[in-house]
Amino acid sequence: MNTRPQQPLDLGIPAQPVAAVPVRLREVSADEPAVPMARELWAAVQLDEGRGEPDETRGESLTPALAALVKRAQNFTPRVVVEPPDAVLLELAGSQRLFGGMPALLAALRGKFPRPLQLALAPTPLAAVLLARAGRNCCITGVHRLAGRLAPLPLRHLHWPDEELRRLRGMGVATVGELLRLPRAGLARRIGPDRLWQLDRLTGQRADPRTCIPAVTRFSERIDPDHETADRERLLLALMPALTRLEEFLRERQRGIMALRLTLHLDRAEPEVCVLRCVVPEYRAARFAALLTARLEALVLTGPVRRMELTAGCLRRFVVASSELWTAGEHGGSAAAAQAPEFLQTLMARLGESAVYGLAQVDEHRPERQWLRVPPVAARTKVVVDAMAAQRPLGLLAQPLPIEVICDATGRVRQLLHEGRNLDLLSGPERIESGWWDGGDVARDYYIARASTGSQWWIFRECGRPRRWFVHGCFA
Repeated sequence: MNTRPQQPLDLGIPAQPVAAVPVRLREVSADEPAVPMARELWAAVQLDEGRGEPDETRGESLTPALAALVKRAQNFTPRVVVEPPDAVLLELAGSQRLFGGMPALLAALRGKFPRPLQLALAPTPLAAVLLARAGRNCCITGVHRLAGRLAPLPLRHLHWPDEELRRLRGMGVATVGELLRLPRAGLARRIGPDRLWQLDRLTGQRADPRTCIPAVTRFSERIDPDHETADRERLLLALMPALTRLEEFLRERQRGIMALRLTLHLDRAEPEVCVLRCVVPEYRAARFAALLTARLEALVLTGPVRRMELTAGCLRRFVVASSELWTAGEHGGSAAAAQAPEFLQTLMARLGESAVYGLAQVDEHRPERQWLRVPPVAARTKVVVDAMAAQRPLGLLAQPLPIEVICDATGRVRQLLHEGRNLDLLSGPERIESGWWDGGDVARDYYIARASTGSQWWIFRECGRPRRWFVHGCFA
């Protein structure tokens, strides 16, 4: 049988050869009947060295770089696997027809995984990873000569322990081919049966099942009204079937969502986007409809709506709470706990997300930077306030106001006046000197003062010249 030589299929990423003479892997065509084809085709995407280590101190199983690769890989196939610590595997045997053949699939892969990412395709997952780690950007679709193509690759790309690699180098074994040529019985005694089975999975002699990462499930639906309209009631009426299906979707999975996005496509105008934020995971269609009603009332439409898109956020675990034994107002029953999240969600829908927020304490000595705005859901967590912070007012002025100072002939302060009222010092000073590292250096002596009307103020004097006095807050 006459066979013509096959040209190597380059993925468009410059290879990094690991031997003195670069070895280019050829694509084995499926037109050769005598050549057994692999049932699987795995693509390996290799990160740069050092970017694949997860941050164990933060409890993360995947780095942001790996998580981004997984998200992109799931656009090609549902069979996506992470190969620790620095590679992502995609099984693409069923995706060739979807993308219109191998050339189109490779072009799409090049677009999603550009340089400097290393990309290689092989019939087995371990072979694809090994080729990508070695910088061999290639595509191998047959298993008949896979071992020969892997032969010149160094053993260090197997990521075996250094002690085992030193032992093999002492035996004169430095490449995969030299390792595969050793007698199996003696090799099993020297490196153990587990390593031998790994080599079998590498060359396709043994099955290599993998557990795939489940794809993120989200709800998204497009709604086309019967006709273009800017009437809010008609828009909500067209949205109700989709909201009902969203509730069924969430009930089936026992999940809730914290965000819901509604995109309104207008006639001859830019789309309007409404984003609803929830304080607790929500799943009820009636509640979504009430929040959308409040949001649409405050939205100014510049034209009629011709199409709507409803997209739910990530699914969150929904913890079902038991109802109160007594109804509100009966035998001391209270509905405050259940009404608080709904009240906050309604405020956020009517006033906007920036108008509703909570406060969280920050490890900072400067009063103006000691509190941080957080979403209302984060504000529900318990905040431990130390004794020093308890002596400070929550009501701080946006900018400290100067105090009128009356001095005697010697320059000593005799009287402090704020808005024409005399201030008497009750306690202090408390020196706060901080911020030299970020350019916001402060050096102040704080006092608690009482005005003639009985109100208490938090005032300070500058430690450096000209040693002015200011009001910084008021105690409730």
